[in-house]
Amino acid sequence: MDYREGMAILRAAQLHAPAIVRYAGAYHVFSRTRLISSGASVEAALNAGGFLPPAPSTALHFTAVDFSVMLGSDNQAIARTKTMARRIANALNEYVPGNRDF
Repeated sequence: MDYREGMAILRAAQLHAPAIVRYAGAYHVFSRTRLISSGASVEAALNAGGFLPPAPSTALHFTAVDFSVMLGSDNQAIARTKTMARRIANALNEYVPGNRDF
């Protein structure tokens, strides 16, 4: 399992501001600045944090279609550029509502 797959699992788990950091020969999973778990590999770190196997996601994801930001088949916003539509969709997919203790 590589970094990209690990980040996709953390995003699907709706971890706030997830990060996988390699430091001192180990991989560490963070939420914002809080250490969640560590392991010798990305897979071991995710397993130690209870993220494996990944739970099936039933939530709809925001996508960018040309200048539109879509949630399923519903148009949520229209951006000035295609790049901005992609950025908005990515930001909305990263957002996790609720109390984050900061």
